[in-house]
Amino acid sequence: MSEYRLVMKGVVKTFPGVKALDHAQLELRPGKVMALMGENGAGKSTLMKCMFGIYKMDEGEIEYEGEKVNIPTPLDALNRGIAMVHQELNQALKRSVMDNIWLGRYPRIKLGGAKMPFVSDKAEYDMTMEVFKDLNFEKFGININPRTIMSTMPVSRRQMVEIAKAVSFNSKIIVLDEPTSSLTEAEVEVLFSIINMLKARGVGIVYISHKMKEIWRIADDVTVMRDGRW
Repeated sequence: MSEYRLVMKGVVKTFPGVKALDHAQLELRPGKVMALMGENGAGKSTLMKCMFGIYKMDEGEIEYEGEKVNIPTPLDALNRGIAMVHQELNQALKRSVMDNIWLGRYPRIKLGGAKMPFVSDKAEYDMTMEVFKDLNFEKFGININPRTIMSTMPVSRRQMVEIAKAVSFNSKIIVLDEPTSSLTEAEVEVLFSIINMLKARGVGIVYISHKMKEIWRIADDVTVMRDGRW
């Protein structure tokens, strides 16, 4: 059995006129935080988007839990337990918190054992509260009503919703892309507490950041990229 949860090697990705990734690589261990670092344009987010099925690699391979895999779409990544919290939050702002978490997999009302084509509001609410409880949100002072409309919340709370959504897929790998860019110092401490809790459960975390102070505190391993290379 491989000591790594995920290995990417020889990854090449070219856009018109630009070689974004030039045989890039990455190794992520379970229960560890891998800091992915480099200047803007170094290829960090592109590499993660290849892992998450947003981009198709031109060359290279991915090994997940010791087996070579093909990840053609983000849905395939999520079904495997790979989640990504993007720097630019991509949320349905006119919908509620719980709708955003369960989008595309709503619990349905059952009648006589058969699923009806109607969403169960109660089940959706209860499932959301269960995820929040699992992440100890209340202990950290993060009080979010599952029925709150996303657009009415500050970015820091919306980011916590994205992390809760990632955890709701029973993720074994979570990518956090510049997660502290819009957080206060107190909110960063909460985020680090949640990361440490996920680490203790064996979740492998890829942490993209430019902030050296954070890296010294949170990272177990570091991968540095430059001009699309490892």
